[in-house]
Amino acid sequence: MKDLADMLTIHYYLLFDGPEELWQHAKAFYNEDSIFSFSKKQYVGSNDIFATLTNIRSTLAGDWPHGRLVHVVEKLQCRAHGQDAVAIRVSGSFIIGNQFLICGDGVQVEGLPNFKDLSIDIPSKRMGTFKEQFIMEPGNEIGRYFIARQELYISE
Repeated sequence: MKDLADMLTIHYYLLFDGPEELWQHAKAFYNEDSIFSFSKKQYVGSNDIFATLTNIRSTLAGDWPHGRLVHVVEKLQCRAHGQDAVAIRVSGSFIIGNQFLICGDGVQVEGLPNFKDLSIDIPSKRMGTFKEQFIMEPGNEIGRYFIARQELYISE
């Protein structure tokens, strides 16, 4: 279960903070029954959710002179949810950078720098914080999960 949570988190934030041409693949995380909650509003279905996330992504990308606002995952928790689903809670900070980072223990993404080697002072670079919860449910294909429910909270 922890491996599934790690894989989703890494894949999701690499797409969210990654290049524009890869972002479109994030739509495959959702189906027509998926629900996304943000700023006291709910969005239903892959098209509505993807459009909303694209707007949030564009707002966060902003017009920063030396990079863009990227996620730094500081805490990741998971647990079973119902019979087959997995609940994943992620929290962390936004900093100006060029790629998403994980600074929690136990997760290292091949091809990304090790956070401990970067010597980044997160509190001094923090532009905001986020908390996000995903409920992942199994899809119709073996080994395939989709985001059934997602909640996002952003603060400065």
